[in-house]
Amino acid sequence: MVRVIVRDVPPFKLLRLDDDEIRYFESLWLIPEGITYNAYLLPTSEGWVLFDTWKVGYEGEFMEALKGVVDPSKIKYLVIHHMEPDHSGTVRALLEANPGIEVLGHPMTKSMLESFYGIKPRFRAVRDGEELRVGEYTMKFIYAPWLHWPETIFTYVKEARALLTCDAFGAYSIPSSTFDDELGEEELERYRFWTRKYMATVIGHYLPFVGNAIKKIESLGLDIRMILPSHGLIWRRPAEIIKYYERWSAGETVSGVKKVVVVYGSMYGFVEAAVKEAIKVLEEEGVLHVTYRFVDNHRDEISDLMGDLINASGIILGTATYEAGIHPLMRFVVNLMIEKIPKNKSVLVITNYGWGGVAGKLLKKELEGAGYKIHSIIEFRAGQLEKNRGAIREAVKNFVRTL
Repeated sequence: MVRVIVRDVPPFKLLRLDDDEIRYFESLWLIPEGITYNAYLLPTSEGWVLFDTWKVGYEGEFMEALKGVVDPSKIKYLVIHHMEPDHSGTVRALLEANPGIEVLGHPMTKSMLESFYGIKPRFRAVRDGEELRVGEYTMKFIYAPWLHWPETIFTYVKEARALLTCDAFGAYSIPSSTFDDELGEEELERYRFWTRKYMATVIGHYLPFVGNAIKKIESLGLDIRMILPSHGLIWRRPAEIIKYYERWSAGETVSGVKKVVVVYGSMYGFVEAAVKEAIKVLEEEGVLHVTYRFVDNHRDEISDLMGDLINASGIILGTATYEAGIHPLMRFVVNLMIEKIPKNKSVLVITNYGWGGVAGKLLKKELEGAGYKIHSIIEFRAGQLEKNRGAIREAVKNFVRTL
């Protein structure tokens, strides 16, 4: 059951839809924690400005919430920060209620509106750095390409000292409150994980552009007191979320802590037995570790795995050779690592085989080719754990020392 929240975020009005019906974001990432879609209204003496809308399919709920705050005829501008349909999905219903709204966005936005929704609104392309005065407020538009589409922009409202960022600085989950400073540390810690998970899965391919956007914002010397993203919490301590985004996008680990992510697939228990030996060593060494396993009666969630990988110090990867290659599920994990996770990670590979070892060589070639550092590869024939137990333990101890 979705829930609508309308709340004052002075000088804005927040229109938030809490979506706990969604199962797979982008039809790919499992998010039992749900997600919010945030739109913002700014009343001015010259009319209202609306920043983004909600996901396609929620047109009725959006228009009802909007009309509870303002007559759509009083909306002068719609600013579209990003055209993905979880933000632009109710634009058509809005423009049917008020065709006179002038839509502001990146030059690419116009053709997307026409293609996605078959509409040709009054549209004005904004330039990077352009300022627009509306009543008592000044809006500055900032191009933020590839966060995570090429047409993404931010808006800085000078008098409110607020930065509206759409997907950037967002997160999965349905927070119990609106602002970061209203949550206790325990819930904030969970929220940080959902932020990492969101960053890895949604923005992961474009992580270098996070740093580019932060540097650009800093170079503009903006006085930012509040960040208003289109998913999740509103940040009244903006330096905190900027810090996390900056560190995680660069692959930085937990400060002062060695964190190892153990991920493995095991068909008949041979790989699992070897990896469990490695986990024993991590426990003996007092190393923070998180394990994700894919076996015949259990699968952890790959979307959660991505959130943990992004700030890991090192990765222990376990897989069997499968049809003269890497087990398909573990290949998928490796492909996602290469595609979305920072490469400043050291990897220890544990692999075995039935009739011929191949997976270790392939993993070394693919991961090193992508920029990961392969610490070592322990490869042995199925059923030969006892002969290789000492080598596994020694490799893990050496691995931990290098992190």
